[in-house]
Amino acid sequence: MKLDDSSASPPYIQVADALRKAISTGELNVGDKLPSGPKLAKQLGVSTMTARRAIERLQRDGLLRSTHGVGVFVSATVPADKDDELAVLRRTVDELERRVAAVEQLLQPEGGTRS
Repeated sequence: MKLDDSSASPPYIQVADALRKAISTGELNVGDKLPSGPKLAKQLGVSTMTARRAIERLQRDGLLRSTHGVGVFVSATVPADKDDELAVLRRTVDELERRVAAVEQLLQPEGGTRS
């Protein structure tokens, strides 16, 4: 499993995409246990928080499930034809999130905090 070095996406999106691709290609199968967060982070060259954020995203998507004290497991497969469509949609949502954050930053009062 490798990250796409040419991607402009945030690292956690790149990790999520790499895991999603590993699931869709069969490198990871339903029931397989992922390496621990720190091991996965080291394997992919990212921070542990980045790996955790990617895992949380895939849990929300229903591709991974977590069992407290046991680990994180692949719980579903990604149909190959849906993988590209989902990746495009996720990049679009991520870009919208960045734009909203930039607008919110501009709307904050100078030197103050928003309530």
